[in-house]
Amino acid sequence: MVCHTTQEYRLLDAVGSSAKVITDDQLALFAKDFHLPDTLVPGYRALMPLAPALDIYLAIFGDMQFSEYSTRLAERHAQSGGRAFMSRFARQRNGPEGAVYAWHCADIPFAFGNLTAKSVEFLISGPPSAEDHQLSRRMLNAWVSFAATGDPGRQPINDSTSSVRTWGSSDSPSPLHTAGIRELWHQADFPLLRP
Repeated sequence: MVCHTTQEYRLLDAVGSSAKVITDDQLALFAKDFHLPDTLVPGYRALMPLAPALDIYLAIFGDMQFSEYSTRLAERHAQSGGRAFMSRFARQRNGPEGAVYAWHCADIPFAFGNLTAKSVEFLISGPPSAEDHQLSRRMLNAWVSFAATGDPGRQPINDSTSSVRTWGSSDSPSPLHTAGIRELWHQADFPLLRP
């Protein structure tokens, strides 16, 4: 069972552990430094036409470091005859200080049912709502079912179809053009992502 969040790298930006790539020149340098294919930044720009350079950088870096790795791990496991269940955490909460994104580790308190711990308020933007508790129960039930029976209540992925569960809330935007982003990375001969 593999899960990643839809905006992984936003956490590193929020805590100041990420470069501030705010211009197109800096974005181009980032792509060059990581030997990204020439099509990747323009591809993200086409999928995110109004986004500033920082948002595109955070989306690419998060997908490069987290979602593509986890997705390819699950796909390779399924292709080799195993059963793999894939999910994406997309819960976003809008509050007085702006949005708290589906960033790195935000899924953990939901999956383990410890939303009321004071230590997780930063990850989930304050005390949990009733909708958060409902989402957590659904996720926890899937994890418990998987641990007990090997079945989280959905179809496993296979080599011809990707049955991916998206965990979200009413504030959550639709996952950012997931199919388009996957296609960009499939076309990328990026060494860190080779099987």
